[in-house]
Amino acid sequence: MISASNKMGYPVTPAKAITWITSNPAKSLGLEDQIGSIEVGKNADIVLWSGDPFSVYSKASKVWIDGALRYDQNNKSLWRTSDFNLGVLTPAGDRP
Repeated sequence: MISASNKMGYPVTPAKAITWITSNPAKSLGLEDQIGSIEVGKNADIVLWSGDPFSVYSKASKVWIDGALRYDQNNKSLWRTSDFNLGVLTPAGDRP
């Protein structure tokens, strides 16, 4: 998104791009008072990335949903099974 717009002569900063994919959709849904930016009183669903969030090489390091840590790359007890593992039978005692 950023590279393509810059090539077309419309410079876009990463901060502006983040606004396009967070705040603007919240505004279009009429929910800007609840979601779309990090502010006191808003729902806190936040992802901490291993690198640039616009890079395909970055991975989610930590995820907070409603202010609670739900995923930590370094804490397997917080890992959930993938949708691809649902319904897959495993040997007794093994967990996906």
